[in-house]
Amino acid sequence: MGDLLRTQSGKRVFGIIVLVGIAVGAGLGLIIGTSPKIEHISVLDIVLFHPTPTSMALYGATAATIGLTVILGIVLALSRFDQSAV
Repeated sequence: MGDLLRTQSGKRVFGIIVLVGIAVGAGLGLIIGTSPKIEHISVLDIVLFHPTPTSMALYGATAATIGLTVILGIVLALSRFDQSAV
């Protein structure tokens, strides 16, 4: 009975981390978007927009998605070189 351990799949754990990260990014964007001190935002001096809570939440979710995708891609690429993998 002591030999039974509950394990989780690595893909499921990464999926949960990605979803939580996207939710946190969207939540922080929503909080930042409600600030009355921010008048306009310029992204790479190309796009100028007035931040609303919705647009900042979308921006935060998008930034979190891109960042976590890059990190996940690096982990997946490095896992191919793991010599101890079964």
